[in-house]
Amino acid sequence: MPANQKYLSSSGQRFLKISAGILGGFLVMTFFHNAIGSLLEEKTGLIITTTYTSFIMWALLMVIAFLFKNGWKVWGIYLLLTAVFGAIIFLNK
Repeated sequence: MPANQKYLSSSGQRFLKISAGILGGFLVMTFFHNAIGSLLEEKTGLIITTTYTSFIMWALLMVIAFLFKNGWKVWGIYLLLTAVFGAIIFLNK
């Protein structure tokens, strides 16, 4: 049985959601973990913790990108989060 057309997004919105989930989620995840690393004094357990949490966080950000109706909003939120985490990294150097 085919999907109902009113629940499907256009191809442009689909591309925005996929790219935001993959690339935007990766940027948010990377900047988040770097910001956490810049805030901590003791960095010995950071690398092993980051390897586990980064994959989980990236997968969650990919799923969250598809919950929005508009792909531009997802990109806006992900770029805003990336800028906030980038500012934290910059201010802690």
